[in-house]
Amino acid sequence: MNQENTLKINDITIEYKIMHRRVKYPRLEIKTDILYVILPEGQDNARELIKKHQNWVYKKISHIRESEKRSKKIKLNLNRSDEELKELICSVVKEISLNLNVKKGKIKYRRMKSRWGSCNSAGNLNFNIYLKYLPQTLIEYIVFHETAHLLEMNHNKRFWHIISTEFPDYKEKEDELLIYWLAVKEQIQIN
Repeated sequence: MNQENTLKINDITIEYKIMHRRVKYPRLEIKTDILYVILPEGQDNARELIKKHQNWVYKKISHIRESEKRSKKIKLNLNRSDEELKELICSVVKEISLNLNVKKGKIKYRRMKSRWGSCNSAGNLNFNIYLKYLPQTLIEYIVFHETAHLLEMNHNKRFWHIISTEFPDYKEKEDELLIYWLAVKEQIQIN
């Protein structure tokens, strides 16, 4: 059962949803301006958990809201076809795979609601077809990011070190991707 609630942290009101699942530990997740409080079945300490991590929650929600404002000014690339995107990604994956000395599996494309791409343990790379609306530099960054997972599956220090060798400005790229995601969501009307 999900419950919707709101609370105020400093100067912002935050909507949060409580979800009980079969998990061992409680956790907080933020997905585009909504805070999800995931609790083990039988626990009801959502407000305590939020209060404990209120600085993190405030910082993340504030960042998302600022990114939403910035996304209103974004002009998406409406000229790239699905086929042109696929050709670009295949070309970039081939080059990066050689540079990183990794063996990729299959490349797949689909519409994703919450991520630009993914890599699984079999080495298969999945890319969001909505990438076609992004500038080429961000597409190349995402392809590098996912291909780098063939060397390191986790988002740990080693992974970010690999990313920084090619993209020392990766934190700015990650911020740009959030802004573009919000722009795509708003302008292309994806749910």
